[in-house]
Amino acid sequence: MQKRKILSDLYNGKLNPIAQEVVHGSDYQKAMEQANELEEKLKAMLNQEQTALLEEFISAHLQLSCVGSEERFTYGFRLGARMILEIFEKDDEQLKPLIG
Repeated sequence: MQKRKILSDLYNGKLNPIAQEVVHGSDYQKAMEQANELEEKLKAMLNQEQTALLEEFISAHLQLSCVGSEERFTYGFRLGARMILEIFEKDDEQLKPLIG
């Protein structure tokens, strides 16, 4: 079995962290369906101008969510990389293993 090469997959477009399938029956799917149902109910109660304003709000909120998700992804990735780098630091060791 050949080891998967992440950098190669990323370069060749085989790896896309944001392209994921929603699992049927998951909490995510349920929340998404509830949000869609509520949006449709709300739109049915609004006139054309109010519906347009709601759609603008939803679009702005989606953009905010995308920016926030990218920031959290980047922060998490950097935090993980810092944790890995810290493994190789030896300046804070006060005890030495008895074996080895």
